[in-house]
Amino acid sequence: MKDLTILVPIFNEEKSIDLFLRSTGPVLEGLNLTYKYLFVDDGSTDGTLQILKTRAKDNPAINYISLSRNFGKESALLCGIKKSDTKAIIPMDIDLQDPPDLIPAFVEKWKEGYNMVLGVRINRDSDSAAKKFLSSWFYKVHNFFARRPIPENTGDFRLLDHNVAQAIKQINESTLFMKGLFNWAGFKTASVGYVRPERAAGETKWSYWKLWNFALDGIFNASTMPLRLWTYFGALVAGLSFLYAAFIILKVLIFGKDVPGYASLAVLILFFGGVQLMSIGILGEYVGRIFSEVKHRPAYIIKEEKLND
Repeated sequence: MKDLTILVPIFNEEKSIDLFLRSTGPVLEGLNLTYKYLFVDDGSTDGTLQILKTRAKDNPAINYISLSRNFGKESALLCGIKKSDTKAIIPMDIDLQDPPDLIPAFVEKWKEGYNMVLGVRINRDSDSAAKKFLSSWFYKVHNFFARRPIPENTGDFRLLDHNVAQAIKQINESTLFMKGLFNWAGFKTASVGYVRPERAAGETKWSYWKLWNFALDGIFNASTMPLRLWTYFGALVAGLSFLYAAFIILKVLIFGKDVPGYASLAVLILFFGGVQLMSIGILGEYVGRIFSEVKHRPAYIIKEEKLND
């Protein structure tokens, strides 16, 4: 069993592969550990896979898996973890926003006895104002609902030892949120702070719409509390409605006045109609996830692979 797998999910990253290898190679050679790369090509449509095949011929440390189509980064990560057979795994982005220079600090913490070592961003200056705001609120909302809150400003960049990897390998979910699943596994955890640099090559594949849907997966996968809170909200509204109805009845009985207000009645109807639609939408998010899970489709399909011992 080798010591370390550098797990790299990629999609249309032909411009980044050589730069990544040149940047990580000297760092890994200086660790005095046996290591290998595992690239998971998530259905790239450019020359990514061909470049990996070419580099793998010259470098036995390079392993690759090619998926049959684009399943998403979370599925590619799960595939890589399930295929890894080393003492520890470090998932990394190929764009070098996960700094290779942090790997020795991860390994040092691992040698001290920590099962998982997190890379924690100490600032988000490289992000736009909108992304900083949305990211901050995502962590607040997620951790409010979640049974196990995730540490803020952490991504997939971390070290997972064999015990954590074995726990993750047992997962057979269709809707994945890997940061939550890493946290679900537990174990002894340390963190290392770092500043995330600008992307070294290529372009991000994450639009704001994809990030929004990813955030919803994280929140609804974390807990059923949104359903419970909506039940409490419904009970509160029903109670207030009962009190208001009693007030109207008493007012008519005591003062003998009808209650005017067709406009206010229309507003209330629209308001409660909107509340009902929102509640159906929240319920639908969970029903949709149940629908995905009961089909028991695999999270990914492997087209071809090259895995060295």
